[in-house]
Amino acid sequence: MEFFTAFFIEYAISGRDIQTYILLPSYEACQVFIRDNEDMAEYMFADGDVNMWCIKTDTLSKSIKPVLRPDNL
Repeated sequence: MEFFTAFFIEYAISGRDIQTYILLPSYEACQVFIRDNEDMAEYMFADGDVNMWCIKTDTLSKSIKPVLRPDNL
C-alpha cells in the first residue's frame, strides 16, 4: 500500500518566512523531488537555507481493488 507524502518546504524571502507543502503519491516520490531540487535556494532568491523534508500521512494514495473470484469454486 502507498500513502500520500507531503513535501514540506520552508524558506525566507526579504525577511518573510514562507512555508508550504505539496502532496505526492509516495515517500519515494518525495525523496526524488528533494534530490532534484537541492539547489532551489539559488533560483528562489531565498535569504538563506531552503529546508525541505517529507512528512508521511495515513491517507492511502492508491485504493485497494478487490479481485474477482473464479466462477468454478
